[in-house]
Amino acid sequence: MSKLKEKSEFNIAAAELLLEKDYYAPSLHCSYYSCFQLIKFTIKDFFGTDYETLSSNISSSKKNTHQYIIDHISNELINFTDTKTGRDFKRKIKDLKQFRQESDYDDMEITIEKGNAAYLQAVEIRTYLTNNF
Repeated sequence: MSKLKEKSEFNIAAAELLLEKDYYAPSLHCSYYSCFQLIKFTIKDFFGTDYETLSSNISSSKKNTHQYIIDHISNELINFTDTKTGRDFKRKIKDLKQFRQESDYDDMEITIEKGNAAYLQAVEIRTYLTNNF
């Protein structure tokens, strides 16, 4: 198994454990990264862009790593499936990213509702990627 895919599995499991222990803020971080890592793996495994090329493309773009990866997979989905699917996927991962940013950087309480919402969003994204690629 790919190390990145394995980390993705670890992160979704960690998110679930953290929620069970009422650690909502760090669970958001793990929920998001489980998807981000799986997306990078999918770009390599299914769409055929190796990690070195991906890193080079990110470096030469004007986007940060996360934005580049999200845009890249969304564009691939639009080309592979349809515009609606690509846009829906992009909205879902961007929402999850926003949850993670609020949890990591903002001075705000992260509630059980937000922790559970992020986890369920991550499971939905991961299921889509796993079932379709």
